[in-house]
Amino acid sequence: MLSKEIFTKGLEEIETAFDNFVMTPQKAKVWYKYVNYLPEKAWQKKIQNCIKGCRKTPTLADIIDFKGYYVDGKLEGDLEAIRQEREWQKKKEEPITKRTKETMIETYKILAKDNPKYRDKLKQIRGGDND
Repeated sequence: MLSKEIFTKGLEEIETAFDNFVMTPQKAKVWYKYVNYLPEKAWQKKIQNCIKGCRKTPTLADIIDFKGYYVDGKLEGDLEAIRQEREWQKKKEEPITKRTKETMIETYKILAKDNPKYRDKLKQIRGGDND
């Protein structure tokens, strides 16, 4: 749970980093009410990411929902989008299993009977042998 001391230190950093950011005691109470569930390290990371990546004076939503992440001080982008891209790349690089290849060959045999363009694809999948 987020201590008021760590919360306040984070706000002080935001105030220092953004000239137009003004935090009042009343505003701080409201903000704390909505972020006190965060672990301290998560709050500190959100403050750090916001300072590095926010291009305007941040709101509470900007701090909480900031989606970027940093590698060597450089914003790399939306973490979820990059995770999905990596998953897709892994799947793309996986070799075709024997069963999948057999299924593809059978499918292209059927298609090749009616459409000559599938004959070339069938040869390509088989590795150039004929049947």
